[in-house]
Amino acid sequence: MQLTPEFKTAISHLPPAEKDKLLFRLLKKDPDLCQRLQFELVEQGETLQERREAVASAIRKQVKYEPYSPGYLMMDMRALNGEITRHVKYTKDKEGEIQLTLLLLRSYLEEHLAFIVAHLYRADTLQDYLVKRTQFVLQKLSKLHEDFYIEYEADVNYILQALHQKVAPIQAHKAKLPREWPS
Repeated sequence: MQLTPEFKTAISHLPPAEKDKLLFRLLKKDPDLCQRLQFELVEQGETLQERREAVASAIRKQVKYEPYSPGYLMMDMRALNGEITRHVKYTKDKEGEIQLTLLLLRSYLEEHLAFIVAHLYRADTLQDYLVKRTQFVLQKLSKLHEDFYIEYEADVNYILQALHQKVAPIQAHKAKLPREWPS
Protein backbone atom coordinates (compact mmCIF):
# COMPACT_ATOMS: atom_id res chain seq x y z
CA MET A 1 0.00 0.00 0.00
CA GLN A 2 1.28 3.43 -0.94
CA LEU A 3 1.39 5.93 1.92
CA THR A 4 -0.17 9.19 0.79
CA PRO A 5 0.96 12.52 2.26
CA GLU A 6 -2.49 12.98 3.81
CA PHE A 7 -2.26 9.59 5.51
CA LYS A 8 1.22 10.38 6.87
CA THR A 9 -0.04 13.71 8.20
CA ALA A 10 -3.03 12.05 9.86
CA ILE A 11 -0.75 9.53 11.57
CA SER A 12 1.64 12.23 12.74
CA HIS A 13 -1.28 14.03 14.42
CA LEU A 14 -2.28 10.99 16.49
CA PRO A 15 -1.69 11.24 20.23
CA PRO A 16 1.63 9.68 21.34
CA ALA A 17 -0.09 6.92 23.32
CA GLU A 18 -2.11 5.88 20.26
CA LYS A 19 1.03 5.94 18.08
CA ASP A 20 2.86 3.73 20.58
CA LYS A 21 -0.03 1.29 20.70
CA LEU A 22 -0.11 1.04 16.90
CA LEU A 23 3.68 0.73 16.68
CA PHE A 24 3.76 -2.15 19.14
CA ARG A 25 0.98 -3.94 17.24
CA LEU A 26 2.93 -3.57 14.00
CA LEU A 27 6.18 -4.71 15.60
CA LYS A 28 4.53 -7.93 16.78
CA LYS A 29 3.96 -8.80 13.13
CA ASP A 30 7.53 -8.10 12.01
CA PRO A 31 10.12 -10.01 14.08
CA ASP A 32 12.94 -8.96 11.73
CA LEU A 33 12.25 -5.31 12.41
CA CYS A 34 12.09 -6.06 16.13
CA GLN A 35 15.53 -7.67 16.02
CA ARG A 36 16.98 -4.76 14.06
CA LEU A 37 15.52 -2.19 16.46
CA GLN A 38 16.71 -4.26 19.43
CA PHE A 39 20.24 -4.15 18.03
CA GLU A 40 20.16 -0.45 17.11
CA LEU A 41 18.18 1.05 19.98
CA VAL A 42 18.73 -1.19 22.98
CA GLU A 43 22.14 -2.71 22.33
CA GLN A 44 23.28 0.42 20.44
CA GLY A 45 25.55 -1.68 18.23
CA GLU A 46 27.69 -2.80 21.16
CA THR A 47 26.92 -6.50 20.71
CA LEU A 48 28.04 -6.74 17.09
CA GLN A 49 31.08 -8.88 17.88
CA GLU A 50 29.07 -11.18 20.15
CA ARG A 51 26.39 -11.65 17.50
CA ARG A 52 29.04 -12.34 14.87
CA GLU A 53 30.74 -14.87 17.16
CA ALA A 54 27.39 -16.60 17.80
CA VAL A 55 26.95 -17.20 14.06
CA ALA A 56 30.58 -18.33 13.75
CA SER A 57 30.03 -20.74 16.65
CA ALA A 58 26.95 -22.17 14.93
CA ILE A 59 29.02 -22.74 11.79
CA ARG A 60 31.82 -24.47 13.73
CA LYS A 61 29.30 -26.67 15.53
CA GLN A 62 27.35 -27.68 12.42
CA VAL A 63 30.44 -28.42 10.31
CA LYS A 64 31.45 -31.22 12.69
CA TYR A 65 28.44 -33.38 11.77
CA GLU A 66 29.03 -36.08 9.20
CA PRO A 67 26.97 -35.46 6.07
CA TYR A 68 24.49 -38.04 4.86
CA SER A 69 24.67 -36.92 1.23
CA PRO A 70 25.85 -33.95 -0.82
CA GLY A 71 22.27 -32.66 -0.83
CA TYR A 72 22.06 -32.67 2.96
CA LEU A 73 25.48 -31.04 3.18
CA MET A 74 24.26 -28.26 0.92
CA MET A 75 21.05 -27.89 2.96
CA ASP A 76 23.15 -27.44 6.12
CA MET A 77 25.28 -24.83 4.39
CA ARG A 78 22.22 -23.00 3.10
CA ALA A 79 20.67 -22.95 6.56
CA LEU A 80 23.85 -21.46 7.99
CA ASN A 81 23.98 -18.96 5.16
CA GLY A 82 20.46 -17.94 6.18
CA GLU A 83 21.78 -17.21 9.67
CA ILE A 84 24.52 -15.05 8.13
CA THR A 85 21.91 -13.22 6.06
CA ARG A 86 19.74 -12.57 9.14
CA HIS A 87 22.79 -11.35 11.05
CA VAL A 88 23.54 -8.84 8.29
CA LYS A 89 19.89 -7.84 8.03
CA TYR A 90 19.74 -7.01 11.73
CA THR A 91 23.18 -5.47 12.17
CA LYS A 92 24.20 -4.15 8.72
CA ASP A 93 27.55 -5.91 9.35
CA LYS A 94 29.04 -6.03 5.82
CA GLU A 95 32.51 -7.04 7.00
CA GLY A 96 31.00 -9.79 9.13
CA GLU A 97 29.11 -11.06 6.09
CA ILE A 98 32.40 -11.58 4.26
CA GLN A 99 34.15 -13.14 7.25
CA LEU A 100 31.30 -15.48 8.10
CA THR A 101 30.76 -16.59 4.51
CA LEU A 102 34.46 -17.33 4.13
CA LEU A 103 34.39 -19.24 7.42
CA LEU A 104 31.42 -21.25 6.18
CA LEU A 105 33.01 -22.14 2.85
CA ARG A 106 36.48 -22.87 4.17
CA SER A 107 35.25 -24.89 7.16
CA TYR A 108 33.05 -27.11 5.04
CA LEU A 109 35.72 -27.59 2.40
CA GLU A 110 38.39 -28.44 4.99
CA GLU A 111 36.18 -30.77 6.99
CA HIS A 112 34.32 -32.52 4.18
CA LEU A 113 36.61 -32.28 1.16
CA ALA A 114 37.12 -36.04 0.93
CA PHE A 115 33.37 -36.66 1.22
CA ILE A 116 32.54 -34.11 -1.49
CA VAL A 117 35.20 -35.49 -3.85
CA ALA A 118 34.02 -39.06 -3.22
CA HIS A 119 30.46 -38.07 -4.15
CA LEU A 120 31.15 -35.78 -7.11
CA TYR A 121 29.01 -37.94 -9.39
CA ARG A 122 25.91 -36.73 -7.53
CA ALA A 123 27.01 -33.35 -6.21
CA ASP A 124 26.19 -31.03 -9.12
CA THR A 125 23.96 -28.72 -7.13
CA LEU A 126 26.46 -28.61 -4.26
CA GLN A 127 29.24 -27.73 -6.68
CA ASP A 128 27.12 -24.97 -8.22
CA TYR A 129 26.25 -23.67 -4.76
CA LEU A 130 29.90 -23.52 -3.68
CA VAL A 131 30.89 -21.68 -6.85
CA LYS A 132 28.04 -19.17 -6.50
CA ARG A 133 28.84 -18.45 -2.86
CA THR A 134 32.49 -17.95 -3.82
CA GLN A 135 31.45 -15.53 -6.57
CA PHE A 136 29.32 -13.70 -4.00
CA VAL A 137 32.29 -13.31 -1.64
CA LEU A 138 34.59 -12.17 -4.42
CA GLN A 139 32.05 -9.55 -5.44
CA LYS A 140 31.80 -8.28 -1.85
CA LEU A 141 35.58 -8.27 -1.51
CA SER A 142 35.98 -6.22 -4.68
CA LYS A 143 34.13 -3.38 -2.92
CA LEU A 144 36.67 -3.26 -0.10
CA HIS A 145 39.86 -1.25 -0.15
CA GLU A 146 42.88 -3.30 -1.24
CA ASP A 147 44.54 -2.83 2.16
CA PHE A 148 41.96 -5.22 3.66
CA TYR A 149 42.75 -8.00 1.16
CA ILE A 150 45.58 -9.39 3.29
CA GLU A 151 43.06 -10.46 5.96
CA TYR A 152 41.12 -12.62 3.52
CA GLU A 153 43.78 -13.75 1.06
CA ALA A 154 44.58 -17.13 2.67
CA ASP A 155 40.93 -18.17 3.03
CA VAL A 156 39.94 -17.07 -0.47
CA ASN A 157 42.93 -18.79 -2.10
CA TYR A 158 42.26 -22.03 -0.19
CA ILE A 159 38.66 -22.01 -1.39
CA LEU A 160 39.62 -21.19 -4.99
CA GLN A 161 42.26 -23.92 -5.11
CA ALA A 162 39.87 -26.50 -3.68
CA LEU A 163 37.19 -25.58 -6.20
CA HIS A 164 39.52 -25.51 -9.20
CA GLN A 165 41.55 -28.61 -8.34
CA LYS A 166 39.13 -31.04 -6.69
CA VAL A 167 35.58 -29.96 -5.95
CA ALA A 168 34.15 -28.14 -8.97
CA PRO A 169 36.73 -27.58 -11.71
CA ILE A 170 34.18 -27.41 -14.55
CA GLN A 171 31.80 -25.07 -12.73
CA ALA A 172 34.67 -22.86 -11.52
CA HIS A 173 36.00 -22.58 -15.07
CA LYS A 174 32.55 -21.80 -16.49
CA ALA A 175 32.00 -19.16 -13.82
CA LYS A 176 35.42 -17.66 -14.64
CA LEU A 177 36.56 -17.85 -11.05
CA PRO A 178 40.17 -16.76 -10.71
CA ARG A 179 42.68 -19.39 -9.69
CA GLU A 180 44.33 -16.96 -7.32
CA TRP A 181 43.16 -13.89 -5.48
CA PRO A 182 43.86 -11.02 -5.63
CA SER A 183 44.77 -11.33 -9.25
